[in-house]
Amino acid sequence: MTLNDACCNTPPTNAEWEPRGSEKVLATKINGHERKVYRTGPKDSKRGIIAVHDPLGFHPTSLQVYDLVAESHGGFQLAAPHIFPQGGALPESLLGSLPDILAWLKDNGDFKRDHIHDVILAAVEDLRADGCTTFSIFGQCWGAYISVLAASQPGSIFLAAGGPHPSFMTIENVKDVNCPLILLASKDEADMIPVIESVRHKNFPVESFQKRFDNVPHGWCGSRGDWSDPEAYKAGLEVVHLLGEYFAKVAKVVENEE
Repeated sequence: MTLNDACCNTPPTNAEWEPRGSEKVLATKINGHERKVYRTGPKDSKRGIIAVHDPLGFHPTSLQVYDLVAESHGGFQLAAPHIFPQGGALPESLLGSLPDILAWLKDNGDFKRDHIHDVILAAVEDLRADGCTTFSIFGQCWGAYISVLAASQPGSIFLAAGGPHPSFMTIENVKDVNCPLILLASKDEADMIPVIESVRHKNFPVESFQKRFDNVPHGWCGSRGDWSDPEAYKAGLEVVHLLGEYFAKVAKVVENEE
């Protein structure tokens, strides 16, 4: 499984959203460089979320999802780091060419070599410094795959991983995950049930979850999302609810053990 046609051919939308959060510089430099993170949500929450943008970077609907998830189900402090250096993103000129997109991701989006894992860990520490004690991670499209990689590392502290319209989501790619998954596919992704079933034997305290939205296209909760469309808006709000509900549930398990 790789990127689907809708992911390769669909440009970002001109959606409108006034961000409720703000950007800050992470305390930890990555490979000698300062990196920024978008922070949103109530500052008194002890529940942290890391969000990983899709390859096209930050766009209004992506930020809308982050803001609304952060405000849901009692509130979370959410950190969405600029994953690529200097706030970069996949050039829109590459859309329409799967080989070129995959080559760009190979050159710019390697989890370890391009310090993506380091950026995520620095964002976690930023949240921890502001009082967070539990952490989940999600992403859109390729970002969902990155969230699973982060949650598959030895000693991972993430309580859940996944996200909407996930790419590269295969049984092989989730085999080492250390937490339950929440996968919210659009009409353009493959069936996520086999992926979810493949991790059930791990007996996580909260069951993995999947839901398919057959009335919306890939990217509707990220850079390609246009929530002026009533169907996309309705489905988007359901994704916000499901993510917030799930992340609150996994956090509560840990809080009840303390």
